[in-house]
Amino acid sequence: MKPTLLLSLLAALAATALAADTTLAADTKPEAAQPAERSLKICVAADAPAEIRRAAESVLAAVPTHPLLSIFAGARPPTALADSAALLAGKPEARAFDHLVLVGLPTDPLIAAAWQREARVRPDGGLYIGGYGHLRGDIGYVESDRNPLLHSRLIARAPYETQCVTLTGSTPAGVALAVEAFLKQGLVNGVVARPGWTRPEPNLLQRDPLAPGFPVPSAAPARAGEWTRLGFTQASEDEYRGVLEDTGLAPLEIWRAKYHLPGVWDRAGFAAAFANYSAGLHRRATGHTVWAARFATAADAQTAAPKIAEAAKLKADGAIWKGNQPPHSNEGGSPGPLTLWRAGEWLILSALPTAALPPAAS
Repeated sequence: MKPTLLLSLLAALAATALAADTTLAADTKPEAAQPAERSLKICVAADAPAEIRRAAESVLAAVPTHPLLSIFAGARPPTALADSAALLAGKPEARAFDHLVLVGLPTDPLIAAAWQREARVRPDGGLYIGGYGHLRGDIGYVESDRNPLLHSRLIARAPYETQCVTLTGSTPAGVALAVEAFLKQGLVNGVVARPGWTRPEPNLLQRDPLAPGFPVPSAAPARAGEWTRLGFTQASEDEYRGVLEDTGLAPLEIWRAKYHLPGVWDRAGFAAAFANYSAGLHRRATGHTVWAARFATAADAQTAAPKIAEAAKLKADGAIWKGNQPPHSNEGGSPGPLTLWRAGEWLILSALPTAALPPAAS
C-alpha cells in the first residue's frame, strides 16, 4: 500500500501543477463563457475504420443506461458523434466544458493531444503501457482522468471539473475490446487483450491484460448508500508489488471501484485542484473509492489485513480497522474516513463515508 499511496500523492501534485496552468498569459484573452451545465461529447475521427465507428456508435447508444455515461450526459445527452479532428481544431471551450469520451487509435489527433503519456505505440504496432509492460496483438487500452483540455492556458478558470475517458488500442479490434470492457464491465482504467497476445520484450512491472468478458468483483456494489459506482480500475503491477512488500503475500487480483455523488465535480478553480483530482477517474485517484484485493485463501486475507492496516495507519475496532485518509496536501486536513475489513478471501479498503458502508463494516 505504501508505494500506491505515494504514487497517488505524486499524481495529485502533478494534477495541481496542471491546474495552476489555468492562469492566463498576459497576452491571451479568455474564450467565451462556459455553458450553464456540462454535457458529454463522444468523439471519433470522421475517417476512422468501420469497426471503430461501430464501437463509437455503441457508446452513443449506451448513454441512457450506462451509469457513468448518463451522469456525464446530464440533462443534455448527445444525439450524434463528434468529429475528433473538428473538435480539436475548433474553439477551446467546445472541448473543455463537457465530459469527453474519445474512441479511436492512438493516431487520432484528439487522442494524441489528450491522453496521459502513460502508454506509447511500439515500432511493431504494439503498445507499451506503464505497469502492464510491452504488449503485441489486439490490445484494448482504457484510461481516464480529468479533462486536460479544460486545464489550459486558453481557459481563464475551470468553473467545475470535467472528465475524459479514452478508449483506444493497438488495432481497430483492440479499440472495440476497450469499448466493450467499458460498456459491459465498467472498466475506466485497464488493459484487455484477445487470446494470442504476446510480450515482445520483458519488463520489471508487467501485469497481464484482462481477457474479454472478465468478471468484476461483487465486493464493490453498484450503489453504496447515496453513492453510485462509476466504474472499475484494474490495478497495475506496481500496486501488486506494494501489497506484497507490506504483507508478504501477493493478491490474485486487485480492483478499485470509483463512486460518485452529485456535486463532487462542481468545485471551481485552483483551490479545488486536489479534491477534484481525488474525486476524478484517474487510476491513481483514491478519493471516493472501494479498493478490493482477493487473496488465495481467507486465511491469507486475514493474515494480510493487520499489515495493510498498519501501512494505512488504521486501528483495530473489533473485526474492522478504522482511520483517516491522508490529506491532499500539507496544508489540508484529512478528506474523510478510511475503513478496512475482510469478506472471505477479499480485503476491502473503503474511502467512502461511514454511512455508505455495509453494516458489518460501519
